[in-house]
Amino acid sequence: MLPSSSNILLFGITFVAALIFPVPPGTLIMATSAFAYQGYFDFRLVLLAAITGNILGDNLGYWLARQYGVPVLSRIGFRKILASSRFKSVEALVRKRPGFILFVSRFEVFTNLSVNIIAGLSRVPYRKYLLYSAIGEICQVTLYGSIGYFFGNSWDRIGAKIGHTFLIIIVVAIALLVIFWKQIRKHEHI
Repeated sequence: MLPSSSNILLFGITFVAALIFPVPPGTLIMATSAFAYQGYFDFRLVLLAAITGNILGDNLGYWLARQYGVPVLSRIGFRKILASSRFKSVEALVRKRPGFILFVSRFEVFTNLSVNIIAGLSRVPYRKYLLYSAIGEICQVTLYGSIGYFFGNSWDRIGAKIGHTFLIIIVVAIALLVIFWKQIRKHEHI
């Protein structure tokens, strides 16, 4: 069975969202999967299109950051940030523990984009990047796709609840990172 134009469109949107444009594709994946449940699309092709688009978009973002990130970001005004000790600490953290960071970032579009860039800038080994990024994208797309497919017409209410839950988790994670960061900085000055 050949992919339909809707699957190609889904691939394109998830690719662009993973690469550079922070559009949350989770709602689109749930909606498309709900239509698959109703028989309009093939659910397997929906998952395949979204997973492929996300992984390819992530990888292109990683490679662009790895190859051209420092010169381009320096030229557009990020030179001080790239040279700061805080950014170097974040780079070191991503390089040291890419698995958890890459996996978790796949579930939130803004962190996904920034982690792809930081992983490329910090030259996380590509095999590690690909493995953890792909596992995260497969889980993320399967989660949202399953919600849309198995809950059919009520996917929007469930998706909103999950979106709010992830937002709360991210806010708590950021708060913990700030506290952790302050502790590191305090110990550096001792």
